[in-house]
Amino acid sequence: MSEDKKTDIEEQETEATDLDSAESEPIDDGAEAAEAEASSADAEPEVSPEAEALANLKAEYEAYKTEAEEQRDQMLRTVAEFDNSRKRTEREKEESLKYALESFVKELIPTVDSIERAIQSTTESEDFGALAEGVEMIYKGILSTLEKRGVLPIDAANEPFDPMQHEAVMHVESEEVPENHVIEEWQKGYLLHNRVIRPSMVSVSKGKSEQVEENEAPNLEEEESNE
Repeated sequence: MSEDKKTDIEEQETEATDLDSAESEPIDDGAEAAEAEASSADAEPEVSPEAEALANLKAEYEAYKTEAEEQRDQMLRTVAEFDNSRKRTEREKEESLKYALESFVKELIPTVDSIERAIQSTTESEDFGALAEGVEMIYKGILSTLEKRGVLPIDAANEPFDPMQHEAVMHVESEEVPENHVIEEWQKGYLLHNRVIRPSMVSVSKGKSEQVEENEAPNLEEEESNE
């Protein structure tokens, strides 16, 4: 082989080696930078302890704020329900008081009718015995109506004086009625379910007079002279 051919072959091998080394080297620095940025983006950023604590505080604040708002709404609903219940109770109470006497009035109206008939009979008849009998029947009817409602007359005559049920208008000396007992009833009293709604107006016995008691007392001077 001639020296010229040998030289050409060596030159060709040198060029091929340069091409291979050129292909193995990076094409440019921009690709390396892009690859570095991508890897840094994939990596998690480091968080400082202060930032983490602040984030926790913000989360707790939001949780407390939400809970406080829920409790406030619940409180407002409870207050509104209570106010509505109070108003409803007041309306029911007013209605109850307004018509509480309805049934009592219905029972009393027939008695009023009887009184009207009695008054009318006085102009049509002079039979006062029948009139008195009619008035007595009306009186008994009224007492019966009151008794159904728990209203009872107070027994006072000849009873021991009771300041809780009796009102003394005078004190009278009496040889027949014991001291501090009712002699006479001037106005009848009434009870409503054992509660005094009007006391009886009465006169009360003071017992025997002092003069009678002195006359009944033994005369010691006369007894001594007789002895």
